[in-house]
Amino acid sequence: MRFGLCLLLLLAASPAFAQAQAQDPEPLQNDDDMAAYCLGVNGQLAERFRQMQLWGCGRAAAMQWCRDAKAAAPEAMRARERLVIRFANILTQKGLLDVERPPESRARLTRIVSDGSADARACFNPKGERNEAACERLQRCEEAEQRVGQ
Repeated sequence: MRFGLCLLLLLAASPAFAQAQAQDPEPLQNDDDMAAYCLGVNGQLAERFRQMQLWGCGRAAAMQWCRDAKAAAPEAMRARERLVIRFANILTQKGLLDVERPPESRARLTRIVSDGSADARACFNPKGERNEAACERLQRCEEAEQRVGQ
């Protein structure tokens, strides 16, 4: 768990994830797909940081990593929330979140957002059962995050 937590904190502290090519069930076809995927990723990561703030770490010296993680969580959460807003704004400005869009289009976009959220959950999970393929797919958001700025 410590390794996963430390990796999560390192990723949050960096401006973005390192870009990597990975296989996924439904390839992202364009920038709109990437924005939707990264919206899901960052929404899930913001929630993870929100949950970290509730941790009870204790006072033992061996729990310093927990206290450090808990102290860094609020800023990391705010950074991820800013990215969520920026990705949602991109999709909104293009009209992709309009309820008047065809149901198939909305369902596809919702599925892509859910895929991003699921990958973040699979990569960073409380049981420490890290899914490496999901972690690699998360790295695709680096360039998109740099474009929307942090």
